[in-house]
Amino acid sequence: MAGLPVVTGPSIVSNGQLAAFGLNTDLTGNTDVSVTTKSLSAIVGFKPMERLTLYGGGVYQELEGNVQLHGSTYSAFNGYGAELSTEREWGWLAGVAYEIPEIALKVSLTYRSEIDYEFDAKESLPLADALGANSAQLGGLVQGLVAAGSIPAQNGQAIIGMLNGLSGGLPGGTTDITSPQSVNLDFQSGIMADTIAFGNVRWVQWSTFAIRPAQFGQLAEALGPLIGQPNGFNLVDYSKDQWSANLGLGRKLGEQLGGSFSVGWDSGAGNPVTTLGPTEGYWNVGLALRYNPTPKVEISAGIKYFWLGDAEAQTGAHSYAGDFENNNAIAGGVKFGLNF
Repeated sequence: MAGLPVVTGPSIVSNGQLAAFGLNTDLTGNTDVSVTTKSLSAIVGFKPMERLTLYGGGVYQELEGNVQLHGSTYSAFNGYGAELSTEREWGWLAGVAYEIPEIALKVSLTYRSEIDYEFDAKESLPLADALGANSAQLGGLVQGLVAAGSIPAQNGQAIIGMLNGLSGGLPGGTTDITSPQSVNLDFQSGIMADTIAFGNVRWVQWSTFAIRPAQFGQLAEALGPLIGQPNGFNLVDYSKDQWSANLGLGRKLGEQLGGSFSVGWDSGAGNPVTTLGPTEGYWNVGLALRYNPTPKVEISAGIKYFWLGDAEAQTGAHSYAGDFENNNAIAGGVKFGLNF
C-alpha cells in the first residue's frame, strides 16, 4: 500500500480536503526480541571396548519468547507483538566417543534431534485491526484512486481484496516451532607436558527453520499477493545451515589451576538476514580459568569477545530493512562441576 494517502495517526486535512486517511493507531517503541531456552540432558554411556564409548539419552527443553516490531520498515506489521509463553518438550541425543588416556586424546561426535513445539501465542496487530475496521472507507478511497488513474485497476482490486479479508478480524490459532537438529564434533589431545589442544566443529540445520505465528501468517498471506508472494511469508527464516568452529590451547598453571585461550568462527545462516538477528556469523577470542579446590569439584569462568559479521537486514517479507556494520558483543560464563 506504499504511496496511498493513508497514515497511522489522525487524518490529515488540507484546504478543507482530506489529504490522508488516518487509522488513528498509536504506534511507539522500538523493535525488540528476546528468546529464552533451558535444557536438561540425561545421558547414559556404555563401553563396548576399553577406549570406545557409546552414549545417548533424553533432552528436556523449555522455550519462551517475546517479539515487538516497530517502525515504518515493517509496513502493515508496524506495532506487531507476539508473546510465546513457556512451552516444555522432549528430544533426544546420541553419540560416540573415543579416547587414548596416555596422550589425553578424546574425540566425540554427538547428534541432537529436532524438538517440536506448539504455542498459543498472544499476538497484537494494531494496523491490521485498523485496516479491517476501516475496510469500507479504505475500499472506497482505493476505488476513487483507480477511477482517477492514480493506481492501476489490478493493484486496486488486489488491495480491496486484502482489505475485505481483514474486515472480519484475524482469528487466533496455534504457532508451531521446530528447533533445529545439530551435530557436534569435540576433540582434545595432549601436545606437550601440561598442555592440550582442543576444538569443536558444529553444524546446525537452520535452513529448515521458520516461525510463522498464526495471525502474523494470516496477514502475510493477505498481503502476499501485493508483493509477489502469494503464499505469504514468515516472521523469521534462514537461507543456509550454520557452521562454527573453535580451536584453543589449555595449560595447567598449578596443582589446582588451569587456563585456556581459544579462537572461534561462525558462518552465520545466510545473508541477507532477519532484522531480529542482524549478523552474518562472527569471529571471537576467549579466555578461561578452571579451579579445582578438590579432585571432585571444578569451578570454571570465561569471557569471549565477538566481532559480529556485517549483514544486510530484511523483514519477514524479504524486503530491505537496513545495513548492520562494525558491531561487537561480549559474553561471559561460569560453570560448576561435581564428579562422583
